[in-house]
Amino acid sequence: MDRKCHDTNAKREATDVHRSSTEHVNNFGIHGLAMPTMNPSPSPAMFLDPALRTESKDAYLTGGTRSGSSEEGGNIAFNDLQNPSDALGILAQIASSGGEAGPSFLPLHSTSRTPNHHTLDYPLVNEGKLGLSKIIQLLQRYKHYYHPYFPLVPKSTLDAVNLTQTAREERHLLTAILVVASRDLTEEPQIFAACSEYMRSLVSALAAGGPGNVEAVEALLLLAEWTPYTSRSDAGHVGRGEEDREAWMHVGTALRIGYFLGLDRYSFAVRGDDAKDPQWQRKRTVWTACYISDRQISIRLGRAFWSRGPGPLTTLRKEDFPMLAPTGPGEEDFASIFQATLELTLLFSNVHDVLYSNPGNSMRSHLSGGYIKYIDDFRSAIYGWKSVWGTLTCSPNLKATLLMSYDYLRLYTNAFAFHATVKRALSQDTAPDGQKPKRSPSVQRVFYNNVGAVGDARFIYEGLDAAKSLLSMCNTFVDPERGLRYMPLRFYLYCVYSAVFLYRARCAGVLSADEEQSVRQMVSETVSRLERSAVGSHHPGSRYSQLLRLLWDKVDRKERKEARSTATLTNPYRPGSSTNLGPGPAGPASNAETESPVLSENLMGDFSWTDLDAIGNFAVNGNQGVATSMNDSEWWSGFLPADSNNFLYDTLPGMDNWDLGLQ
Repeated sequence: MDRKCHDTNAKREATDVHRSSTEHVNNFGIHGLAMPTMNPSPSPAMFLDPALRTESKDAYLTGGTRSGSSEEGGNIAFNDLQNPSDALGILAQIASSGGEAGPSFLPLHSTSRTPNHHTLDYPLVNEGKLGLSKIIQLLQRYKHYYHPYFPLVPKSTLDAVNLTQTAREERHLLTAILVVASRDLTEEPQIFAACSEYMRSLVSALAAGGPGNVEAVEALLLLAEWTPYTSRSDAGHVGRGEEDREAWMHVGTALRIGYFLGLDRYSFAVRGDDAKDPQWQRKRTVWTACYISDRQISIRLGRAFWSRGPGPLTTLRKEDFPMLAPTGPGEEDFASIFQATLELTLLFSNVHDVLYSNPGNSMRSHLSGGYIKYIDDFRSAIYGWKSVWGTLTCSPNLKATLLMSYDYLRLYTNAFAFHATVKRALSQDTAPDGQKPKRSPSVQRVFYNNVGAVGDARFIYEGLDAAKSLLSMCNTFVDPERGLRYMPLRFYLYCVYSAVFLYRARCAGVLSADEEQSVRQMVSETVSRLERSAVGSHHPGSRYSQLLRLLWDKVDRKERKEARSTATLTNPYRPGSSTNLGPGPAGPASNAETESPVLSENLMGDFSWTDLDAIGNFAVNGNQGVATSMNDSEWWSGFLPADSNNFLYDTLPGMDNWDLGLQ
């Protein structure tokens, strides 16, 4: 087996994986591939109603053989006919049951093709692109480093003893595991290239209506969480949200297949014929994971939800996910972590639906202040979540992911009030002769040295605290080489969003001089840790650290250019100031010279703190680089956070009337 270390910053981790995989090979042995043969599925096609496939044992979980036709014949669900698809499914089952004695169920050695016992019956092995030892090594690498952050893959699939069965029955899932596990092996690029090429062909077949089952849904969710293709592509050296398209398409395909397989039924109490399905526990876990990924990714992108998810009357607890429960002392309680993540996602969804889902209502709420009650209620619910799950005992990295998600939810909720305060200030600033109002003076009047006097001060302060707490968590408790490097993409983006929010708060004058200095040091440390987590220049850690560096360097360049005192920067409107700012903003001579030096070059930017493409364009090119698509009314009709563009309404036609006329 190749003992060469694949990452100079993680030698000990690679050695552990190597030793573990070697032990599995020794225990597994070449003779292990000659395990008792499993009867293949009677039909390779995607069943219209998977619950109709009643089996005596769960082959995925126990490795048992499939039941014969005598056991299946009495379980055909004629009473559940609801549409033509159900009837076709029953006919397919009858036809399959009648053909079980056919040649397809002869032992594998009696077929025309005799498999080589030194290899797996797996295309990448048959073509000589991967060996058995390398597959086991990648399997153990995924289990050790990636699986804890998204524990969706069944334990039996991660066990090398079941590799023969996994390669035959869970080909999509096995390939997705290999793709994710090999994305950081930059010294062996041919491995990732081979795995990703085969994975693309499998996904293309699924999109074209090819066969797929629960394991295909699991595979697509893994790809949506880690976005391995973009991580190894020529996406550029500055992150601009290129991974979002990959995540969006994979989770969308997973949901379509899940609906087709009827997985949405398993978010409710399982009864009737569904309870006879030996995989119902796995299906419930997979569908709940579909809901979590869809909501997380959709909120991040500002797009509509696809998954209905758990019903409003359904309360799923850790007991509903026995596959994730620990089976021995010292094991992680993934079931509790999964429940905590589900409850946090439900809160995310509620905050989005109430505050952000309708831009017209959001704008009215901004100006009327009607959002205060909602934010107070959400804050209470968020604190309730923290009181329950904040004391959960788990490994430090997993605890950090929960707390980072918690802090980002706090930021997502309270940032609405920050944006509302800015919008109200802008709406009060009118200009003569129908000209567009000037933006900067109103923002400065609201915030500079006066944050405590703003009506939404408590929300603004909490938003700042949430952003700083998230970055502090990343800087203090997450090891970049042993933890952050293997986390799903969303935790990188949480750090980016927090740093961008603090940048906008700094430009608006919310931060005092001392606080700004500490924030700058905190962001600098986050940038350093993102860089250390990267493997190659196209890794998300490298690309988004470059984005934050370019963004905050704008402030550094401005401060080096301006020879002004700290007192002037924190209070540019103080009478008698030595900064030659001219009359105050209330005077008739307000012009560019009266604006804060921080904002005089549009450092604040016309971009959302969650719109990575606009942030990237601004960081690289300034305001002239903002994507023109942001000027389209269709851009705002999406479900982006309310400060999708702080000054968007000034540039869109028909936006003079604040009710917008939106439905």
